[in-house]
This record gives sequence, structure tokens and C-alpha cells, in this order.
Amino acid sequence: MKVLAHQDFLEVRLASLIADYDRDTLSNLYQPMIGFEALSLYMTLWSEANNERVSPLCTHEQVFLRMRMPASAFVDARRYLEAAGLLKTFVSEGEDFKIYHYELYAPKSPSGFFDDTLLYGMLIRSIGESNASRLKKIYLLDAKQNYGTEITASFAEVFHPQLDDEAFVEAADSKQVVKGRNRGKIKGQFNYEEFFASLKEISQLKESAFRKEEMKEVERLATLNGVNEKDAANLVNQVYDLEKPKGHRIDFDKLTKIMQEQSNYKYRYKGKDVDEGPNLNTGSSDLAKKINLMETKAPKDYLAYLQDGTKPATADIRLINDLSKNYHLPNPVINAVVDYVLTKADNVLSRAYAEKVAASLVRENARTAVDTMNYLRKIDKKTRGKKETKKMVLPVESIKPNKENTTDKSKANDDGDWELEWDRLMDELNGGDDGGKA
Repeated sequence: MKVLAHQDFLEVRLASLIADYDRDTLSNLYQPMIGFEALSLYMTLWSEANNERVSPLCTHEQVFLRMRMPASAFVDARRYLEAAGLLKTFVSEGEDFKIYHYELYAPKSPSGFFDDTLLYGMLIRSIGESNASRLKKIYLLDAKQNYGTEITASFAEVFHPQLDDEAFVEAADSKQVVKGRNRGKIKGQFNYEEFFASLKEISQLKESAFRKEEMKEVERLATLNGVNEKDAANLVNQVYDLEKPKGHRIDFDKLTKIMQEQSNYKYRYKGKDVDEGPNLNTGSSDLAKKINLMETKAPKDYLAYLQDGTKPATADIRLINDLSKNYHLPNPVINAVVDYVLTKADNVLSRAYAEKVAASLVRENARTAVDTMNYLRKIDKKTRGKKETKKMVLPVESIKPNKENTTDKSKANDDGDWELEWDRLMDELNGGDDGGKA
């Protein structure tokens, strides 16, 4: 690990054009996740990039004094910027000093931010669903108006370009890379660098041998089945056929099958996996733990967890794959669907029921386990309400206390406890109750 010293130098390079309107995006959307210190560091580094046109290098101590920030807080803030795709950090070492090179990237546009599951999901986690929805509404497009027939002039009508003209030929042949709206890439659950490094060790295949769509499908299958980057590289190498045209060289049917087989060794007859991963929720209840498992486990692993560590049935694995491939549901949502269907259908993972729920969640644009459980809870409430209105009202004297009624009452109390627990957990995830108490 690199230790940051006060006398270490730094230089900042703008890897992207950053506009004034980016300040609003950073303040509204990124700050709830990265915190005010990281936002302040971003603004300071942005300013430093302009300062270096006059005075090229400065030390970290100068920045610490300017921000009134200790080195430890600086490193923490820097890591948040790196994790959010706003900064890349490099270090070069001399005999008696180090130079840290910081590349600053523009934030995503509001549209790109809300389309990014990691960023939007973390925003919800940071400030709650209602506050995140309020921010999203700020950036919604105005409703399209009918202004009549469009008569806008086209480029060709006005400029009459002759594409064989020397000017256009020169423009087409230009190889210089111009600074644009470059954005740092967030390192997700599937690490592409590790994948290609592992692939290079066992084959001659390079990153250029794959199309973007192919890698997206490899990532989907790997995260769905809980296969790590090194194993994924080995399996892709097995099903890669150089004789086929580029873009069709991976046999995805075979890859799906062997990825499922690759992860089977983890399952055992009895005993649930105790490794629940990092705790993403502040609650310590069973419900909070369940949501944590949904967010962190691959769907195949989550299903195995629900059935005491035993290997999921082939039909169930196919269903999980279809929910991912056909409905484009994130893994936490798939886990919540599996849990819900098993609960409602007496531990039977019904394909028809699961696909019906999945279609509803697509329309609802659910992206997290909490989104999914909130929606399904609303549906349950509506369904119970309709059933209660259809019940026949019996005279009081006809209702006799018996064992069956006692059982129903107990079950009702259990349901009530679950409702209270859910409300308590939602308050925790949203940062406190209406009075601001955590």
C-alpha cells in the first residue's frame, strides 16, 4: 500500500471537458454517495488543474493546508472519487520523493446516472427512495408538445457538402484524439482487467478479440452463476472458436452450461453457507440480513442458500437464467422474485408465476431488492384488501373460539410483526423517521 506523505508532489490532469453545469450534477446526485469532503476535494483538484498552468507542481501539504484537511481524510475522500468513476490515481517514485498523478473525469449526465444501476441504487441507499425519486423528477424531460409540422432545415440543404472535397478527406483521415466528455469507468462486481489478465496467461486472446456485446453476456453469466474472473476466463477460452467470424466465436449455450457446472462444487447436502458477504444494511434483524443476502449473492447461490445448501434443480437454474436474459433483471431483483414466489407458492418455484412477477417489475423499473420488496408488499396489501371486502360478514354469535381460529389469530400477529419490522427497516435505510432520528 502506498503511504501518502505531506511532501509528496501531485499534478492534476483533466481527462475530460468539465462544464459549469456539472456542479449541479455533482452536488445533487454524487454528493449523497461520496460525501461533502470528497465533493470538496473534486472541486479543489479541478481548480488545481487550472492553477498548474501557472505553477506546474505542488505538494500534498499545500492542498491539505488549503482544504484544512488531514492526510487520512484526503485519502478517504480520494477513494470515494475513484470508486464513483470521477478520478483515477497513478504514482511514480523517485529516489527521495513520489509524484501522484490525478486524472479528473466528468460526472455522468443525469440520464446516464439514473440508467446506471450501481449509481442510482447507491443514491437510493444513501438518501432513501422518496428523496432519490424527488431528485430524479428534477431532471425529467418536459412532455413533448405537438407544435405542428416540422420544417427544420437539414445540414445538406444549407451547406451542400461535397464529400470528395479535400477538406472532408483530411477530416476523415485525422487520427488526433481530442478531449471530450470522457467519464471514468466504475469498477463493478465483474473486473474486466482481472478477466483479461487471466485470459492472457492461458491463451493468445486479447481484449480486441471480443465485442462489447459478448463481454456483457460473459459478465452476466459469470455474476449470475457466481463464477469469478479467473474461472470465467478459463471457461471462455474453452468455448472460443477462432474459425468463426468475430462476434460469433463464443458458444454461449455451451458457456452457460459449463458455468453452471463450474459452480456446482460449492453446494453441499446440509448446512447453510455462513459467509453472507458485506453487510449493506444497517439493520441487524433477520429481514435486514435477508436483504443483504439478496444484494450480495448470485441468484444460483441465493437459491441454494434457501434450500439448505443443496444444488438447485436444472429447471430452476434455467428459470433464473431466463429472468436475467429475457427480462434484464439485476441479480438482487431476481433473488427477491425467487424468495417471493417460493413464499407464495409453498416452496414451489413456479415459472409462470415468476415470469408474471418479473414482467410487473420490469414495468415498475425495480433495480434493487428493496425496490422489489416494496412493490410486492404494495401488491400484497391491495390483494388482501380486495379479498377482505369479498368476505361474508357473519353474526357475532356464530364465531366460536376454537383451535383453528387461534391459529389464524397467531398468523395474523406474525404478519403484523413482519409489517412493523419492514417499516422499521425502511426507516433505517432512509436515514431515520420523519423527525430525523436515526
